[in-house]
Amino acid sequence: MHKDFGVRFDANVYTVPPWAIGKQVTLKADNLLVSIYLKEKLIACHQRCWERQQRLEQPSHLQQVKKIKKRLLQDRQVIVFLSVGEVALQYLDRLSALRLSIKKNITSLLRLRDEFGDTSLIYGLQKSLEKNVIGADYVRNILYQEMTPITNHLPVHLKQEDLNGIRLTTPALAEYDAIALKRRKDHG
Repeated sequence: MHKDFGVRFDANVYTVPPWAIGKQVTLKADNLLVSIYLKEKLIACHQRCWERQQRLEQPSHLQQVKKIKKRLLQDRQVIVFLSVGEVALQYLDRLSALRLSIKKNITSLLRLRDEFGDTSLIYGLQKSLEKNVIGADYVRNILYQEMTPITNHLPVHLKQEDLNGIRLTTPALAEYDAIALKRRKDHG
């Protein structure tokens, strides 16, 4: 199955529910229909398209994908990671496209942020994207090979696990600069 919740068949792509990504499916086709099964269960059925290079999507499959992405973007750790900047969004997209564990990678990347700082993490993410080696382990290797951690002290690990997940977003310093410049202008 293709990583974008579609199955390639006869030079076309037919969608399946996103929960089926990475699973082995069986496709059966006749002159009218393309049916996709997970074991014996029918999970998608499309009218067969005889044109080439077409993508046939069922609206319900697309809605499920949007719902998953929306839920992902509401996760506090993901929001904190995205506060690092545009490169974090690009990296998140690549993690999703490669079907790598978002939660595990984001948690590891945020630990690297704690250890090396925002600037170094951004550098590591960019280098990882350039080399097309995606995953927190690759970023960690890049940073360990090329940089020195900013501190030897990792955050305190608390007994109450939910408190260990609390992280602060990176402030947008441009906003503070704009306030300072406005104050200077008003008082100058």
